[in-house]
Amino acid sequence: MKMLHIVCGKRFEEEILAMFKTLGIKGYTVIAGVGGRGVTGTVPASDTSPDHHANTNTLFMIALGYESTFLPEIVAALKEIRAKHIQGDPDREIPLKVFLQPCEIII
Repeated sequence: MKMLHIVCGKRFEEEILAMFKTLGIKGYTVIAGVGGRGVTGTVPASDTSPDHHANTNTLFMIALGYESTFLPEIVAALKEIRAKHIQGDPDREIPLKVFLQPCEIII
């Protein structure tokens, strides 16, 4: 199995959920309010500012079995979302990162 992690700014959450629905992905985990630091800046894990929803990250996790055909479709859809938001500037960094790791169920 593989685990797909999608870390994104709050503003991408609805687009990603819509993509899951379009692709028929029914199993995933969502963790809101994730903090961190990277090329797009620092996001506190617990933002108490008045506009805190705009300053948080969301983590999506999807466990994909070896037989899963979803991975290429998900990656293509995420690349489309990214392309829409970088608006022709390939060097522009946006708060949308995707990671793929091995995954093993132990319980």
